[in-house]
Amino acid sequence: MTTAAISPVLVWIRGMRAPFFTAAVVPVLVGGAAAFYQSGSFHWGYFLLTLLGMVSLHAAANLINDYFDYRSGCDPDNPARTLFNGGSNVIAEGLLSERAMRNAALVAYGIGAACGLFLAWRAGPRGWVIVLLGLLGMAISYAYTQPRLFLAGRGLGEIGVGLSFGVLSVLGTYFVQTGSFSWCAFWASLPVTGLIINVLWINQFPDLPVDHAVGKDNLVVRLGKKRARYGYHVLTATIYLSIVVGVLLRALPAWSLLALLALPLALRAARTLHLQYEQNAALLPAQATTIQVHLLTGLLLSLGLLLAGL
Repeated sequence: MTTAAISPVLVWIRGMRAPFFTAAVVPVLVGGAAAFYQSGSFHWGYFLLTLLGMVSLHAAANLINDYFDYRSGCDPDNPARTLFNGGSNVIAEGLLSERAMRNAALVAYGIGAACGLFLAWRAGPRGWVIVLLGLLGMAISYAYTQPRLFLAGRGLGEIGVGLSFGVLSVLGTYFVQTGSFSWCAFWASLPVTGLIINVLWINQFPDLPVDHAVGKDNLVVRLGKKRARYGYHVLTATIYLSIVVGVLLRALPAWSLLALLALPLALRAARTLHLQYEQNAALLPAQATTIQVHLLTGLLLSLGLLLAGL
C-alpha cells in the first residue's frame, strides 16, 4: 500500500497507537470503582474528564516517545517490529513528519493538562494534589525516551511506566472523586501497576538486539532474555498475590477476588513466554494475551469494587 492510499485518520491512529489506550482506561476504571466502593457516590462528569485527560496524556507519551526514538535511531530498521513492539514507525515510513509528531504530542499534553487544571480548580484548596500527580505523570512520559534523561535506557523505564499507568493514575482518579486517598485505592493500584509493567516487559523481548545496539538498555536487555522471562513470572505472581493479600488485610473487599478469574489466561501467556522467549513469531500470542490479561483483570477488579459498593 502506498503512502497516499493510507487514510490520514488511520495514520494518526497508528501514530498515537490508539488501540493500546486501554493502558490509560484501566487505572481510571479501577480508581473510580474504588471511590464508589468507599464513598457510595460517583461524579460522572469528573470521571469522564479524568478519562479524557488520561487518554490524552497516553497519546502524548506515545507520540513523543516515537519522536525521540526516531531521532535517536531506535525505531528505524527494526526487523522485529510487530503490532505490539517496535513503535509506530510512521516517521520512518514518511507518513508523518518529525515536526508533526512533536506538535501533536504537545497538543495532546495540552489537552491532558487542561483537564487536570479544571479538575484541580474544582477540587478547591486541595487541587494542588491533582496538579502534582499530573505533572509527575507528564514528566515520566517525557523522560522515558528523551535523550538526556532516557529512563528507558537506564533501567528505570519499567518503574516509570508502572507508576504512571498504575499507582499515580489510580490514586489520582480516586482523589478526583473523593478529595482524599485511601489504603483501598493504593492497594487496588498495585495489581494495575504490575499488569502494565508486564505488558511493557514482554514487548521488550523482540526488540532486545535493536534496543541494545542504540543504548536503550532496559531491564530485559540488562537481564538477557533467558533471565528476564523469570521477571515476567514474578510480576504475574505478584499481581494476583497482591489482590489476595489486600482482601486478607481488608484493604480490598472480597469481591475483588473476581480478578483471579483472569489468572488462567495470565498463566498461559507466562508459559508461552517461558518456552518461546527466543522465537519472536511464536511469542506474538503471549504478547497479545498479556494485553488481554491487563484489560480483563482491570475490568474484573473494577467490577468487584463496584459490586462491593452496591
